[in-house]
Amino acid sequence: MRNRLKGNKLNNQGFSLLELLIVIAIIAVFSVTTIFGISAISKGNAKKMNKNLYSSLSELKTSTMSKTGKWQIVIKKQDNDLMISVMRDLKEMETYKCSASRVNLVYNDGTDHSIKDDELVIEFSRDDGSVKSITYGGTDISDKQHGKFIVTAAGRSYETELWYKTGRVTTVN
Repeated sequence: MRNRLKGNKLNNQGFSLLELLIVIAIIAVFSVTTIFGISAISKGNAKKMNKNLYSSLSELKTSTMSKTGKWQIVIKKQDNDLMISVMRDLKEMETYKCSASRVNLVYNDGTDHSIKDDELVIEFSRDDGSVKSITYGGTDISDKQHGKFIVTAAGRSYETELWYKTGRVTTVN
């Protein structure tokens, strides 16, 4: 019995180098998988936000021309979310939210207007579907020919372009 106990004490020397390398390899695999997963989620959020922005702008133009009321889109950062809200007579009709920590949204009309800094409001003309006004932080910025929404996340960019005179909306995915 004594020899058996003595043998157990001698074999209890800790982890071998091979066991430590296996544990480190497993941790590395989980870390890489997590990083790629978060990156894929961020890219997916940016792509989804761009598609929602495109469809919201197209819907707004159609609604403005075919339904009564004052229609507009308000794009803003609230808390930690970027929000695209379709409004009718200052009431929210539909809202899309996306985490602002993973996605960046900029409106560029020759100058970058970060949506994290202030809100952007877009209205179309009921008569011909052209852009009636675009305001950023309460200032009218619709004096150009077109503007571009740039949605970025994890090194990937998506763009939606708005042509003011025609109200045409195009997207690049």
